[in-house]
Amino acid sequence: MKRALAALAFALCCATASAQQPGDMLNDLPAAVAEEQITVSSDYRGSYITVFGVNPDRRGRGDIVVVVRGPSEGAVVMRKRRVFGLWINGDPVEFAQAPSFFAVLSNRPLRQIANAQSIWQYQLDPAASAQLASSVPAGGDPSAYRRALVRLRYAQGLYQSYAGQPRPEQRGGLTMYQGGLFRAVVRLPANAPIARYNADTYLFRDGRLISSQRIPITISRVGIERRIHDLATTASWAYGIMTVLLALFAGWVAALIFRRT
Repeated sequence: MKRALAALAFALCCATASAQQPGDMLNDLPAAVAEEQITVSSDYRGSYITVFGVNPDRRGRGDIVVVVRGPSEGAVVMRKRRVFGLWINGDPVEFAQAPSFFAVLSNRPLRQIANAQSIWQYQLDPAASAQLASSVPAGGDPSAYRRALVRLRYAQGLYQSYAGQPRPEQRGGLTMYQGGLFRAVVRLPANAPIARYNADTYLFRDGRLISSQRIPITISRVGIERRIHDLATTASWAYGIMTVLLALFAGWVAALIFRRT
């Protein structure tokens, strides 16, 4: 792995050497992903996204932050209330946009790399991307609903955060190598949406953003999964008829097998 990263770093540096002057920084942070296309079949149980690159600063100064984002989608957060001894959901608050998947990786805690304003500006926190679409109930706190949305998606594995080297009990994390090389690994769970993702890499120095780059990642269905999905989305009426006929056929076969003689 180190040899592969070194080869990548050499190629990236050679390709950009003519555009870089001594002591200057690049506009784009040299980086790439190992899996630009991820396929989903019937036995799909999740996968990993590996982002690797090199710090263009010749002295290796600065901090690396990698963010993998899924497409934005609407969401609803409700507060539980006790009514006549029963807990029921109420006070719904709608979000017009919220990341369906969000993973942030950094070589040290994010608060030590950038201030709160920069974290919010560059959307390094999933709550910064969540846009309210409805009013908050009287006396409610919008930030409390944002925190609840983030907490729920962390519990589902759809939001992740890693600071520092990967630990033995987990594969995800950011690893720094000599010469400014880095490798970030993100666990993509099976319940993550199948869509287009973006891997964003950032280089911060003294709390200031120096360079960044965005890399697209496509997750798509293949095989029977794709055929079923295409049929359900493009010809829903045919999909519904086939589902009913299949259920009737399965019931008839079951009755034929287990009928009493």
